[in-house]
Amino acid sequence: MTSSSDDRGPPRSDFSEDLADRIRDAPADERVYLVALGLHEPTRVSEVAARAECSKNAARRHLKRLADIGLLTRVVENPASFERNESYFEWRRLDRLSRLSDDEYRRRLGELLSENETYRERYGVDEPNDVDPFEYAEYGDPEHVWLDLNNWAAVRREIRDLRRSRRDETADEGVA
Repeated sequence: MTSSSDDRGPPRSDFSEDLADRIRDAPADERVYLVALGLHEPTRVSEVAARAECSKNAARRHLKRLADIGLLTRVVENPASFERNESYFEWRRLDRLSRLSDDEYRRRLGELLSENETYRERYGVDEPNDVDPFEYAEYGDPEHVWLDLNNWAAVRREIRDLRRSRRDETADEGVA
């Protein structure tokens, strides 16, 4: 007898506890790396060590290695502070997008351009920033409109990044 998802019932374990256990059991370099991914503002080595549950020396060594490969930027020498190097993450994203097959590239770009056009028609403007936040209610539930506009901005970024990944500089119906 096969079991459907309805027969199984709710999960028996808490995903967040499983994740916390896996992180806690990970080697120090992996824990420091995971903490480093979230360094959106300058953060001292001691703070990283505390978050990664490792010594300051281990944190410093791994942070220096991550800075050497470009993932982090050393912001202050003493006390040593690091933050994410956003240009590194942008480069990685563009590199991944550049590896799409031609068919996958065209399919994704076509879907995104269609979605962009749907938003343009729905809101009667060329881009999400053209919608006045004080007039959200004109388009329906303000929270739904806000979510739409954020999604629309993400669609436009994806279109831009896809094109940049292929160095496709062709003009397109108003998408930067």
